[in-house]
Amino acid sequence: MTLGTAVLLLLCSIIGIVLSCIFLRQRKPLCIILIVLFSLLAAALVVYIGLTVLFVDAVMNQPPV
Repeated sequence: MTLGTAVLLLLCSIIGIVLSCIFLRQRKPLCIILIVLFSLLAAALVVYIGLTVLFVDAVMNQPPV
């Protein structure tokens, strides 16, 4: 997965959290389940983006051989 795709999916999951809060006010159990799922997805994507940035920085700053 590219970094751009991960960022796009992160934005989609954040939008999903917001929209599920707005449109599912009457159906609380479904709203809670969707918020948990979108939050787990967002957390995994944040970890993926952070590790990608860390590894790219490490490759760019490695000492010459």
